[in-house]
Amino acid sequence: MIRGLYTAASGALVAQSMADNVANNLANVDSSGFKQTLLQIQSAPTLDLYRLQTDPGQVPHKATPGVPTAQHVGQLGTGSWVYDTPADFEQGALQQTGNATDLSLTGTTNAFFTIQTPQGIRYTRDGQFTTDANNNLVTLDGNLVLGQGTNNQNQANGQNAVNQPITVFPALGPIKVGSDGTISQGGQTLGQLQLTGFNNLVALRKEGDNNFVDTGNAQAGAPAANVAVQQGFLEKSNGNMVRSMVDLITAERWFDANERAIKTEDDATNQVIGNVARPLS
Repeated sequence: MIRGLYTAASGALVAQSMADNVANNLANVDSSGFKQTLLQIQSAPTLDLYRLQTDPGQVPHKATPGVPTAQHVGQLGTGSWVYDTPADFEQGALQQTGNATDLSLTGTTNAFFTIQTPQGIRYTRDGQFTTDANNNLVTLDGNLVLGQGTNNQNQANGQNAVNQPITVFPALGPIKVGSDGTISQGGQTLGQLQLTGFNNLVALRKEGDNNFVDTGNAQAGAPAANVAVQQGFLEKSNGNMVRSMVDLITAERWFDANERAIKTEDDATNQVIGNVARPLS
């Protein structure tokens, strides 16, 4: 019975994790570039049950010693736990905004914008950019959007600029972004967005604020050749509100079922303690 309490409790904890995960996906359904989180559940190790007994001796009319036996009864599950919470990198729908600094990526799901954060270089699909006081292209959190190409200083030295901020000049007119990420103003090329592709998306993990971090084995490199930058569009969340609502109801019912199982096990334990273990009068 005690084992049953732990089994039901583990199921309730998984149901609670599922509800928390679905609630987070629902809360970010309107966040640009948000990738919903999946919940992978694994069964806990099972236990083999045996009936241990001593069979009587087989020689009739003699006091022969018994024979110990262990008959296999079956397997007993011990619950479940959360195995992993990877991100779902499926392409989200595009929303047209008309803003020159709103960018989205299409054609492949393994390409990301490269940004500079206080924690280091990070990656995002959220292309809702703006400019800061220094006219640098930044995210809404103020992180620099990184580019490649040439800036004024490196151009004089004949060097290519990599992992450099992209600076725009309001006096040159509207910003234009090509499908290959080239940024220009007034016919002058300012640089090119640094897009990063990953061959192992499982090793790319969420860090908050729609940012992803390479845990060391994501195999960063150039994005697929068919990646395209769309100016004036934002990639919406790939979460499904209707599906998430159904999953949330499922998680609540799952939790309630395990809660009832815990109560049943607890009542049975109380019966054993109060009645079976009661001394004879």
